[in-house]
Amino acid sequence: MKITLRSTRRPTSVAVLTAALIISLSTGPAAAAGTPTAPASMATSSARAGAPPTGNVGFSSVTKQSFKTAAAAETYWTAGRMAGAVAVPTAATPRKAAGGTAPATTPAATAPMTDIRPAAGTLPAAKPERLLAKVTRPYTNRPDRLNGKIFFTEGGFDYVCSGTVVNSTNKDMIDTAGHCVSDGAGHFVNNWVFVPGFASNPSGGRAGLYPYGIWTARYLSTTAEWHYFGNIKQDYGYGVVAPLSNRHIATYLGGQGTYFNAPRNQVYSAFGYPAASPFKGMDQRVAVSRRTGDDLLLDGLPGPRPMRIVSNLTAGASGGGWLVNISATTGLGHVNGHNSYRYASGSVAAANRIHSPYYGNEALSLYNFTRSK
Repeated sequence: MKITLRSTRRPTSVAVLTAALIISLSTGPAAAAGTPTAPASMATSSARAGAPPTGNVGFSSVTKQSFKTAAAAETYWTAGRMAGAVAVPTAATPRKAAGGTAPATTPAATAPMTDIRPAAGTLPAAKPERLLAKVTRPYTNRPDRLNGKIFFTEGGFDYVCSGTVVNSTNKDMIDTAGHCVSDGAGHFVNNWVFVPGFASNPSGGRAGLYPYGIWTARYLSTTAEWHYFGNIKQDYGYGVVAPLSNRHIATYLGGQGTYFNAPRNQVYSAFGYPAASPFKGMDQRVAVSRRTGDDLLLDGLPGPRPMRIVSNLTAGASGGGWLVNISATTGLGHVNGHNSYRYASGSVAAANRIHSPYYGNEALSLYNFTRSK
């Protein structure tokens, strides 16, 4: 079946999902409560007239960013602006909601698994945290410090998402949702920055909002399926950040590994900074769940079936990594999904169901395209 994604030009209200694409864990004006939102637009096959450019990758170089230096970005992203940024919005409405999700069966493997190994980084890490719903401050251990908050501007509004530092050839990559880098209608966002360990101080107040600095994007990438058509099945995105103080982020803090074409049946630890009620966007959270099924409602769109877990994270958590096989010794594991969307209406709507695009060949192609930029 097909779904219709309501295009929302990132408005003023915040939806209920984690950052960016729950459906798109971000929120927007027309989104119903508990509906994820994201940068948006797209929908029926009729909207797909006009083929995308060659290949399935959309990208933006630093020349399309509003701020080309860390100093300029830090000047713009004051604590007040960060506090005022809202979660990105997108809402998915299935044409027919009945019987739209598959049970947690294991599909036949279609490609060999690719294992991108994690990197420890040069900054020493304390003992890894136990995975509780509310991550223990300060967020200076692994995996905590490799998760962060994303800020960007689109259409004159300031938004938030979440992301995870991943290991790569360039040592500069942040894994996130496509709707956290592009509006799904052919436009990349501006003023994109990543703040690892955001709000890492004992009280959660304004002091210590960015213990490891503000890292500005020099490059953004996503699939053409998301960038031009808003196809949420391929809601993949990466931010490539510029070195800060002559250090690459993964070389300094470390970077999680990434699995592509891995078995679907895993235990996922979904991290993010939920900003919609009952959360306020200042706390790093994690939801631990086994895969509970796959989304069949999007079968008319190109791409592998998205996966579903149990999670109460709200808008703002969009793009936060789904980690698997986290080491109790090092706090390092592998990203194998991210918070993307949830349904706002129909029989499949549920406040505790969140979907991620499956990290198959499409995600691997985007990673390979971006890793050396």
